[in-house]
This record gives sequence, structure tokens and C-alpha cells, in this order.
Amino acid sequence: MRIVGGTHRGRVLSAPEGRDTRPTLDRVREALFSILSHASRWYEDDFNPLYDGIILDAFAGSGALGLEAISRGADQAVFFDNDRKAIAIIEQNIEALRISDQARAQRADATKPPRASQPASMVFLDPPYGKDLIAPSITALAKAGWIDGNTLIVAERDPRDPEISLDGFDLCDSRKYGRCQIDIGRFSA
Repeated sequence: MRIVGGTHRGRVLSAPEGRDTRPTLDRVREALFSILSHASRWYEDDFNPLYDGIILDAFAGSGALGLEAISRGADQAVFFDNDRKAIAIIEQNIEALRISDQARAQRADATKPPRASQPASMVFLDPPYGKDLIAPSITALAKAGWIDGNTLIVAERDPRDPEISLDGFDLCDSRKYGRCQIDIGRFSA
């Protein structure tokens, strides 16, 4: 697995061993970030959540999505995972890319997150498939201050899993890449 674009393009990332982590494929990340580079079309001003705020990579695993965001121009990223091994790998990747001034890994559960000091501009949600964690995570992150009406939410799920069904969730785009469905939207509680 590697960074596919931006200033760290081609840099190899470590991933936790075992079957608990399912990194987003390089080709899916490439397609996703092509879409996200034009995310300002979902906003009334020139705001682009990829470049204009803090990125939260929840269920981070290796941290590939948040690290890709920093490589492509995001200023800051916070990484949540509740697995110690995943946090250690994320910290290793942050150190290898020499971006410790831009990135912070925290052992946390996206369904019971710590309070945010400010909302994220973009949240990546890539929970284990088949466990229906996306909607509860969005609700919990909003209550904890990580998500507001301006936050762009990028959720990855198995296409066989149910669509995001949550009052206040506005779907902006949805794409299927093999066994991966990417839903992009905003949530106003």
C-alpha cells in the first residue's frame, strides 16, 4: 500500500497485520481523491473541505485515507482507531512521512468519541463491513462536535450493506468500486 498522489506520492505505508484491517485499495483512493479535489461544488462559497480544515480519519486502520489527504494538501489530520496495533502503525506512518506537526493518532472509538475542540471539515468513516456502524458513528461524532452541517462525510461500506439511513444525512455522491461502496454526504442534526 502506498500514497497515490500529492507531495508524498509513491511512499509506502505500513498496515496492521491480520484480517481486522481492510485498507482502501490504491485505485479506490485515487478515484475518491479525484472526486474530493472538486468537493467545493457541494458548497455555496469556495470552501473545499479537503484543503480548508481538519480531517478526521475514524476507523483509521493504517491511516491511509487521512495520510493521503495530507499528501494532497490538507493541513491537519486526526486519526481514531480503538486497536492499539493500528494506532502504533499510524504513528509509524506519520513518523515515516515526517508529518508529526500535521497529524495525531488517538485511541478512540468513533461510536463513543472524545469531544472535539472544533468540527472537522471532512470525516472519513471506513468501519468493518457488515456491522452497521456508519449511522451510529455519524450521530456520535456530531454530538461530540466533530461533525457540523459543513462537514463532508466520506463513508466506505460493502455495497450489500444497507444505505446510510439517517435523518438529516444529505447524500451528495455515491460510487461503487467492486466490493466497495463510497457514499459522500453532509449531516445536519
